[in-house]
Order: sequence, then structure tokens, then C-alpha cells
Amino acid sequence: MAQPSLRVIAGTSLLKERLSELYAARRRGDADTFAAAFAEDGVFRIQADSRLVPEAGPYRGRPAIMRGFRDLVKRYEFVDALMVEIIADVDVAVVRRHLTLRSTTTGAIGDFDIADFVQFRSGEIIELDQYMDTASLAVLAGRI
Repeated sequence: MAQPSLRVIAGTSLLKERLSELYAARRRGDADTFAAAFAEDGVFRIQADSRLVPEAGPYRGRPAIMRGFRDLVKRYEFVDALMVEIIADVDVAVVRRHLTLRSTTTGAIGDFDIADFVQFRSGEIIELDQYMDTASLAVLAGRI
């Protein structure tokens, strides 16, 4: 009789699984699960001019990340997403995504290409920097 296989998740596979859980929480609007992916001292930020995208952060620590995430979900409704590519090494990852958002302020819908640069420590995110066309995000929200 064949023995069941044992699946060990470690290294880059673990990072990719953690990122998949993070983005699934984003799709669901689940702030608790999103923030739990970060270390206690973790940082989340959208690289943007805060005059155009005031909800860009940075958010330091799980409570702040949770509040910032809830603010983003209130302002931008998730419509669709495509995970284009994940490139991961031992404690870092780069994620390319395509995201469709609807502004809850204007009702406008926009498509965005996003690059996330993620640093890990012991399987937890210590820093997530998100890069996107923030001027278009500001237009979507009716700020310019």
C-alpha cells in the first residue's frame, strides 16, 4: 500500500502561499486576515503623493494596517484582479498584478497594473510597498 505523501511548505513556496492568502483577503475585504499577514511591526504603504492619495500610508503595525486597509476598501471597491507573476526568494518577493477598482466616491472604474515589493521575516510580512499609477487613482476618485 502506498504511503500518503507529505507536503512541506517552506522557503519560496511558503512565501507564495502567504501572498496568495494576503491577496485573497484583499478580494474579500477582510481587514483582519490582511493585517494578520504582517509582523507586529510591519509596514504597508502605497508609493504615492499623499496630496493625491491620502490613504496611501504608510501604516505601521497591525492595528494601523487594519485601519488603513478598511479605509482603502471603503474608498475603492474591488472589481477584479489577475495575479500576473510572483517572483520570490528566501525573504523577498515581487508581485505583478492587474487590478480593476471602482471608486465609491465617483462610481468610476479603472484598471491598474501594480507591482508589490514585499519583505518577509520568519514568514511574516515586514514591509509591503505598492507601486501603481497613483495619478490615475486620484482621477478615479475625483481628486484631480
